[in-house]
Amino acid sequence: MSDAEVAAVIAVMRGRAPAVVAEAVQAIEAQLPVIVRPHDPRYAQHLNRSVSLMIGEFIELMEDDEHPLDRLLDFFRGFGAWTTEEGIRPEEWQTAFSIGTGITISRLSEAVQDHPGVTPNVIGQIAQKTLVYVDQVTAAMLAGHKDTQARAAGEQHLRRRKLLDLLISESPSPDEVRELALDAAWRIPMTVAAVALHRRDPGVDPARRSAVPADALAGLHLPEPCLIIPDPDGPGRREALAAELGVWTAAIGPTTEITGVARSLAWARRALGLALDGHIRGPEPVVAADHVPLMQAFRDRDMTEYLVAARLAPLMEVRDQYRRRLATTLLSCLESGFNATDVASRLHLHAQTVRYRLRQLEELFGTAMYEPRHHLEFIIALHYWLATNPDDH
Repeated sequence: MSDAEVAAVIAVMRGRAPAVVAEAVQAIEAQLPVIVRPHDPRYAQHLNRSVSLMIGEFIELMEDDEHPLDRLLDFFRGFGAWTTEEGIRPEEWQTAFSIGTGITISRLSEAVQDHPGVTPNVIGQIAQKTLVYVDQVTAAMLAGHKDTQARAAGEQHLRRRKLLDLLISESPSPDEVRELALDAAWRIPMTVAAVALHRRDPGVDPARRSAVPADALAGLHLPEPCLIIPDPDGPGRREALAAELGVWTAAIGPTTEITGVARSLAWARRALGLALDGHIRGPEPVVAADHVPLMQAFRDRDMTEYLVAARLAPLMEVRDQYRRRLATTLLSCLESGFNATDVASRLHLHAQTVRYRLRQLEELFGTAMYEPRHHLEFIIALHYWLATNPDDH
């Protein structure tokens, strides 16, 4: 096409642009009611402005391939941010683009198809340019959408961190908790528990290392990382937590109300410390409430070691190879009310074996091991001795 023919075609397009804009807007509103909100005039204004600018700038680009699109792309980046803030999903405005693009190609092609120099090949080029142009605009809107999402996620992350910091403090105000939870979009559960964490391997991929339950408040920024998990006693909760925290050594504090997290966390950290020192062994995450006697024993080691010396002295006279099995049996007896069947089940022994060991223990301790007033002392001393004298075999 000659320059004169191109100029004439562009003039026709400019003349038809207002009608094409109006038809495209009307079609979008008819086919996509989700973006029509009569009570808010901003929506109609934004839709008219975006369609008008998109078609107008396209015509400018048809006239001059070097026409700068910076202003247009900046507008649609901002438009993508606005639609995200308003809750309009990307697929909804992409549908609007498809509707508008189809009408624009159709109507502008109809307007110029009988013009001198306009061949089917030219119409095809116009359609191709339109699609490339729409891809650029869509990319700008997606960038605005993603930027807004990232900013919102970052703001929510900071709000949730602030909420966690409040909850692990002593005596948080219920009113302040409710206010911060609402601000952080975190539903306050009926019960919570704190989880103390320790990285197994600092070299693990950070993305995996930071894997935590989606509904938890994460305190991974703290020198002693922790979580607050809602509804800790729910069905399958412990198993799910063990799977999700695979790269962490973890201990769960007691279940508590929302304002009791500091106490739960103190228990969890104490249990975690004992696990890291090798005094608590077994499946993870460690449940602090399952190890109360041992945790109590380690709170005052001098007193506990006195109990060990005072209550377990007869046991220390036994050969090393028998001492641990008798200690384990005595502890299970004390915790099972001296029911040989229960002890046998717990220790995976035959009941006769348990009764034989009981007779050995009676020879060592006499009636003292049956006196209820001494049971707590025996239990604390045995838990402590077994934890500090692990079985290496």
